[in-house]
Amino acid sequence: MSGFDVSSSERYSGLLLLEVTPARGPAGAIEVVERRLRSFIDAIGAGFFFPARLRPSAPLELWVAGASVHGRVDVGDLPVTALGVLAGMLADGRHREAFIQSARAVLGQREFDLLIDSGVRPAMPESPPFEVEFPEDMGGNYALLVEIEFAHPVPPDVGQKLLSTLALWAPLTLAYPLDPDVPMEVGGAQAMFNDPRTIHYHEWIWDNADADAWDLIVNLCCAWHETLPIVRLHFE
Repeated sequence: MSGFDVSSSERYSGLLLLEVTPARGPAGAIEVVERRLRSFIDAIGAGFFFPARLRPSAPLELWVAGASVHGRVDVGDLPVTALGVLAGMLADGRHREAFIQSARAVLGQREFDLLIDSGVRPAMPESPPFEVEFPEDMGGNYALLVEIEFAHPVPPDVGQKLLSTLALWAPLTLAYPLDPDVPMEVGGAQAMFNDPRTIHYHEWIWDNADADAWDLIVNLCCAWHETLPIVRLHFE
């Protein structure tokens, strides 16, 4: 991998408070910020920051007050470096006419300025409980294929939920640009089960995106593995 430092050594459990204020601009900026916060929070619950989870002690709250978007959620074992993903997602807004005036996250007694991107992202586990295959060289390839092979056939209704969860990865990749001054181009995703045991996920456009974003899929598969054993995760 390359580009970003990765670490998940420091974790936080408790209330996570978020407040983001877009700069004055297009009327849709609030909606863009709201979608980014929703995607980030949903990603915590889905397992992209494994072993982080959403705790049921306090319900998720996401609301708009005045010119700001606020979020409040109870998290467990959240890598503090996950805030770098949110900071990167918000920073990408400048390429979508959604400039940010201020953004902060509060974890207990600590406050983080999300306009300052540390450049550190959550790491995948050192020893995932399944085989992980990375390409030795992308070779100028501007598309991405991911295959996730389960140990047993996945029921169709469960499979559809997995595919919907995997779709959350796309907005997270906005935090992984190779060049932050160039808009990310990731899209055209197709996700399906090639057979009852194998997910085939294809991003037709994978440009200016750092491969460190793959760590999030490894994390997601670790979360899935707890109830649906996985034997192989393949990237090319």
